[in-house]
Amino acid sequence: MTKYEIIITESAKKDLKVIERDDSEYVQKIIQKIEFCLGEHLFAPIKQCHKKKLKGKVNTHRLHVQRKYTVFYKVMGAKSNRFAQVHLIVGFEAAHQMYPHIDL
Repeated sequence: MTKYEIIITESAKKDLKVIERDDSEYVQKIIQKIEFCLGEHLFAPIKQCHKKKLKGKVNTHRLHVQRKYTVFYKVMGAKSNRFAQVHLIVGFEAAHQMYPHIDL
């Protein structure tokens, strides 16, 4: 169990299944990074977690997983009960093209 709740949307689960077909070893790394960075250190700025709030987007953030994949998530809930909602998991290069257009 983690400090903060993590909700993985159906679209993010589909993204993980696609990644698993092409790069099965990375799925576990992505899940571990999500659990560590979002479940335990959602608000802490630590080196192991390359997280950033996206400019001009309400509560929308990104998390890089070893410069290979990017996880897009929103921080939701009231201040005393915050949680992370993972919406999209894409390749690192594809994510950089999506930044200006991302709308979760």
